[in-house]
Amino acid sequence: MKFSTSTLPALSRRSNRRRMRLLHLAAVVLGAHLVGPASALEGKFDHRDPLGLAKKREARDLLLTIDVAPGDWGKASTQDIQLVLDAVAREFLSVVDSPRAGDLTIRVVPRAGSPKVLYEQGSDGEYVMHLTARDERWYQYAYQFAHELCHVVTNFDHKARNTGRVVEHNQWFEESLCETASLFVLQQLAVKWAGSAPAKNWLGYDQALAGYARRLLSERHRYLAADQSFQAWFAAREASLQSNPYGREDNELVATTLLPLFEAHPEYWQAIKYLNPNEASAGKPFADYLRDWLAASPDKRLPREVLALFGLAGEVSPAVAERGGEADTTQESAGAQLLAGGPAGPRGEREEDDGVKR
Repeated sequence: MKFSTSTLPALSRRSNRRRMRLLHLAAVVLGAHLVGPASALEGKFDHRDPLGLAKKREARDLLLTIDVAPGDWGKASTQDIQLVLDAVAREFLSVVDSPRAGDLTIRVVPRAGSPKVLYEQGSDGEYVMHLTARDERWYQYAYQFAHELCHVVTNFDHKARNTGRVVEHNQWFEESLCETASLFVLQQLAVKWAGSAPAKNWLGYDQALAGYARRLLSERHRYLAADQSFQAWFAAREASLQSNPYGREDNELVATTLLPLFEAHPEYWQAIKYLNPNEASAGKPFADYLRDWLAASPDKRLPREVLALFGLAGEVSPAVAERGGEADTTQESAGAQLLAGGPAGPRGEREEDDGVKR
């Protein structure tokens, strides 16, 4: 059979496609038969899964769905962002140990200003999260997403409203706790990625994650003077914390103080699902707010340690004292509701100033 020269490019393309299909098939067959001991490259290239299919399945084996919206993410692809956010969610939810019964969906969109998760849910019941991270600064995606995911888990939208605004009397503590979550996840991801990066373009990126965490923790404002106690600092700053719940430096000092509790006891994260157990808690005095948490949480250790840390272990209002130190828990914990596809909370958005750290 004769061919004109005009048909050669098309034939060449078909040949290339056949060649790629054969190579693909050979890789699958090879991966199915190589079952020997792990090599020194384990975590970088898995000879038992040459196409990375297991990693892709693992990436979606989550207790929630993360939907990265297209938009101005700079030089970063939505696929890479998806992979990083999946890794963050897996790391955080593994310690929170969510009793998930249904699907929780978070839609992540790029925006200017400050990162936040909106009180108002989307048309399909999804939470809408705004991130300001851009380009391939993956440590910023991890830092911001861990913080906002912590808000969802701690029932951020299970708060009463006053004259149309969400009551934020104790919002500063939630902000501090979520800053702690960001620091914790950065450190944990750094350890995990040192042995098993999610893809080849992140080989060695564990050092950037660890370096970013070190940089944040080296900031002077996160630490008290040697002659100042944390309880004395809190007594002097409590009114300011309540009036300005998004004061970054104060929140970060509290977060750095809380971090050692979770480093020593990662299982403490499980208690945060029971924060904000009823809508009235948000407007109570801080000691009673923590007592509500203590009453709602099956594991009392973290709430008790936090009460002691702030010097509030023996402080409780008469209303709570009459109940024997137990808070009103007639409503189910919003954390369990959220993670089981529960009701939406108040509408609006948190007025948070979580500026991107460069």
